[in-house]
Amino acid sequence: MNLKTAYEPYFKIGAAINRWNLHTPAHMKLLLTQFSSFTCENDMKPMYYLDKDENKSDPAKYNLSPALNFEAARPYLEFARANGIEMRGHTLVWHNQTPKWFFCVDYNESKALADRETILARLESYIKGVLEFVQTEYPGVIYAWDVVNECVDDGGFRKSVWSSAVGEDFFIKAFEFARKYAAPGVALFYNDYETSQDWKRDFIIERVLKPLMEKGLVDGMGLQSHLLMDHPDYDIYRTALEMYGELGLQIHVTELDIHNADPSESSMHDLALRYRKFFEIYLDAKKSGKANITSVTFWNLLDENSWLTGFRRETSYPLLFRGKCEAKEAYYEVLKAAVPEEEIDRWDPGYPDSEYELKDMPRPEKDILYHRNIWESGEYTYEAAYGFEPNVFGYLHTDDADRDCMLVVPGGGYCMCVPHEGELVANEFYRRGMNVFVLSYTTDITMSVPLGKQPLNDISRAVRYIRKNAKDFRVNGKKLFICGFSAGAHVCGSLAVHFDDIRDVNPEYDKFSNRPDGVILSYPVITTGEYTHIDSVHALLGFEPTEEELEYFSLEKQVKENTPPCFIWQTLGDGLVPVENSYLFAEALRKKKIPYAQYVFPAGDHGLSVCNDEQFRGFSDGDYTMEQCMRAVHSVREGKGVNVSEKRKEELIDQFFGGHEMPLVEVDVSLKEDVGQWTQLAQAWMNRI
Repeated sequence: MNLKTAYEPYFKIGAAINRWNLHTPAHMKLLLTQFSSFTCENDMKPMYYLDKDENKSDPAKYNLSPALNFEAARPYLEFARANGIEMRGHTLVWHNQTPKWFFCVDYNESKALADRETILARLESYIKGVLEFVQTEYPGVIYAWDVVNECVDDGGFRKSVWSSAVGEDFFIKAFEFARKYAAPGVALFYNDYETSQDWKRDFIIERVLKPLMEKGLVDGMGLQSHLLMDHPDYDIYRTALEMYGELGLQIHVTELDIHNADPSESSMHDLALRYRKFFEIYLDAKKSGKANITSVTFWNLLDENSWLTGFRRETSYPLLFRGKCEAKEAYYEVLKAAVPEEEIDRWDPGYPDSEYELKDMPRPEKDILYHRNIWESGEYTYEAAYGFEPNVFGYLHTDDADRDCMLVVPGGGYCMCVPHEGELVANEFYRRGMNVFVLSYTTDITMSVPLGKQPLNDISRAVRYIRKNAKDFRVNGKKLFICGFSAGAHVCGSLAVHFDDIRDVNPEYDKFSNRPDGVILSYPVITTGEYTHIDSVHALLGFEPTEEELEYFSLEKQVKENTPPCFIWQTLGDGLVPVENSYLFAEALRKKKIPYAQYVFPAGDHGLSVCNDEQFRGFSDGDYTMEQCMRAVHSVREGKGVNVSEKRKEELIDQFFGGHEMPLVEVDVSLKEDVGQWTQLAQAWMNRI
């Protein structure tokens, strides 16, 4: 007896899979043995269909009909067809993982949002293209689509780029297009999380589902069901399930997991009992006719694959299987909800070790190292981290050659790490042959808990972390440079002048040097004096810093004979950080006879990043650097801010949840001729070191 057999009389049992599962034979055997359906976890979301390079290469050609690429989705569809297993399509329209450029004039993020009719034309063409691709090349494989995902939030319709560009009716238009092009028999679903909350439940029913039902556009309601051990209450969940069921729609449980960070036997027993209770609720609703549940999908196969470990920033054990496809107690309890215990066999996969190795996994153009935390457990103690831990994101060449290394440090006024000074810069130096890391260091958007030396400690540890792992990162014996922007340049400059002050709390790291071989400072915050950027100082040191603190972080006063060589660039037109910052530091370097290069360009505002072709076409990737900022503002909105005043709370809620578009900053293309050469100049400078 297995899951799909036990539940076959009632509903499909599914699991989400990712590309690593897809290329691990043992995982796919588990899927085919235990499950009757699967969902692609990520590779069929909008960002994977929308072809950025092609659309940006000829925006006029694709203005109303965006170019699509189906290569990420194809392996899943091929597997499903070859093995006779059905799929749920997830997801056509979502505010997340839909690139900002899709909504902009000329597909350029630095330009305004396109008008409503243009966006609707793009939306229709996109939905048509995806559905026709699947239904023509893989007919009958996908039995249901999540057409729109999560358009409700905070008491009403979510304020998102979709609502800004189209209006609150965008979800209706999406369903109209999906109904127009979907094959007969393919069910169309609205999908959301926390669907048992009374306000959200009622709003979804009255303002989303009923309007769609009146037009004959929706077939089902998707309850994501990312659950906790103590939330939601069983009766509240049951009530919501039955209220959705009363509408006569199909019900899919689409993303089921139960977060549990305690792997102890007793805690896993409690997890098992909680799973059984929810499946008893599903079966009772199905058998009684109170809810027509037709599919239940777990959000991945194994504990080790779960998104929750990354999302919660703690190891989660939320599913039915673990390790080498071993069944947990929860697996048996879920079976017991459906069949007599005597009919349940012990699950013993018995797959050979070779089947847990990746097979035929396409080799990427570059090795991406995702969120490598730089601090060991218990070492990072900043009070207002909100679950964030400083980390590096790596972009490594796939060959075995050791290369020079660049550590990129974005700016953001010590309030955030802005994306366009992270991945955009990393891509540039990667193309120049370096192995590159982007540091997400400690910041404070609330400006309520002074950072002090924490960002300096973060970059010191990051340099040591890279050197400690130099062989694995393929930078062994090579030069290590750091490159900071604005406040990120202040972080870099602080290390340049104070590296020998910073002892690491961990002896295993302290034995590695934290002195970079060279430092690039881009439109840097340097001084705490007359020409300072005062908001950066407030976030770093608070509103009443001591004279000693101001002196320590006024970097032009701290240059020593052992300060590493520096490359400094800025523009005379910088209206945010006065160019005097660069002059002050250059003069201090000159006095100490530190080798340096300085370039001051005549035009251009603050925040220019690399000024290359990729940036001029518009760039909106790499928002992983915003993790701490977004964790903080969500916590503040939920009343969990640390020392945050009511005034600052209101400011943050309005700034991040008020539906405001960021002001347009269209880069002057003519700057490519001079400012755009700074990376080439920096490359020549690095070659001399």
